[in-house]
Amino acid sequence: MHPLTVPADTRDEFPAGDLSGFRSPVTRILLASDGLTTVLLQALTRSALTPQVDGIEMTPGKHVEATARGLLRLATDGACLVRRTRLVSRNGEVVSANIVTARAGQDARIDAAMQDRTRPIGFAFAAAGLPMSRHISRIGLTSWPQAPDTPCAFKAYTLNADDRPWAYIRELFSPRIVPPGVRTEAAAAGERA
Repeated sequence: MHPLTVPADTRDEFPAGDLSGFRSPVTRILLASDGLTTVLLQALTRSALTPQVDGIEMTPGKHVEATARGLLRLATDGACLVRRTRLVSRNGEVVSANIVTARAGQDARIDAAMQDRTRPIGFAFAAAGLPMSRHISRIGLTSWPQAPDTPCAFKAYTLNADDRPWAYIRELFSPRIVPPGVRTEAAAAGERA
């Protein structure tokens, strides 16, 4: 297994509500969902998914991805927890690669859930009783960490309480499970004809 390094930049990015560029209905459904991502991935793979936590680190805001820093309104010297995880099927296949960023020291439940190595992060947040209102901020294509020359679909979103973001999650999906193919202009024109 390769260690998880999720690229910060994207190859292509689409407005969060515009899923029409993706050919696969499976991809469109997964990217459009505003919750239960792990449950949907388990249904697609017909397998329970286990988190493999590649790292949980305390870091200043200045070392956090710029998008996360902006959405969470992090000060450059503010303490953050960053969790890097892969969700893995029973047969060892990596189904998704995830980075979760949250402000540290603001809520003990968030800190504890971020450090829970036994559950996918959504399950850990739910078990901690945290508000799970999601706002999708970006969808698109980037490089799959297991094969950097291979594109994969991704989505990024915030978890919010009273419309204030408290966590930023970026999920990259295995191109074998979630097809990353996009429509070309010519194909889209042919569909309209």
